[in-house]
Parts: sequence; C-alpha cells; structure tokens
Amino acid sequence: MADKIEGSSPAAGSQEEIAEKRREKRYDVPDAYRQYIKLRVKSGNEFVPAILGNFSRNGILFECPAAFSQGTHTECIVSISLLLSREIAFGIEVKYCYADHGSYIMGASIDTISDETWFDVFVEVHDFIVLRKSSG
Repeated sequence: MADKIEGSSPAAGSQEEIAEKRREKRYDVPDAYRQYIKLRVKSGNEFVPAILGNFSRNGILFECPAAFSQGTHTECIVSISLLLSREIAFGIEVKYCYADHGSYIMGASIDTISDETWFDVFVEVHDFIVLRKSSG
C-alpha cells in the first residue's frame, strides 16, 4: 500500500500541496509492521479493517474498503499488539478520499482523542518495531 499511497495523487490538491500544509513529522507504517499495528474505521454501525499508511499528531493516511465523503466525521481504533495489547480510539474528519484498485485511499485530520498520551505510546511502539526489525 505504501507504494500506492506515495504514487497516487489525492483528488483535492497535489501531494506537494498537502505535504506543505503538514507541520509535524509523518511516521510511515511499512507492510512488515502491520502485523503489530491494526486500524479499524467506523462505517455505518460497524468497524471495518483498514490499512494504516502513515500518521502524525494531527492526521492519518489509510486505505479502506469503504468510501467516505470529504468532511465526514467518524471514529477509528488503532490496536497495538506486541508485549501488551492496547487499543487507542480517536475521531477523524476525512479531508480527501479517492478510489484506488478496488479500495479507497483517505487522508484525515484527527479531531478527538480518547487518550491524550496515544501519540507518544504509538510512536514508541513504532520505534520499537523499527529497532526490532532492523536488529533481527
């Protein structure tokens, strides 16, 4: 998915325009890490699995089987499973959504967080996985 996300252009603005608006570091989630980090997005009354492409303190990029309209507010749950399992819930507002090979690529801003320390925990887990994979 990372290749699809990086190589595709969102419907609203170019990748360069979107990257310019970002003020914080983006953390990519390569395929090898996805066994430890899972994303589910609420579509209607149920949560559907999604593939997390990258994240920052204020936004996420993901691939999902369901389409969302720009401006839609919905909920997400990130599950982290390594030594301890942890779920982090947060709300998003979809900024763009476009079809890509039978699924949808979305960029969203994070508008509510159930646990204010979620980002720090998430970054620590991300960095731990990177170190573990590169040393193993």
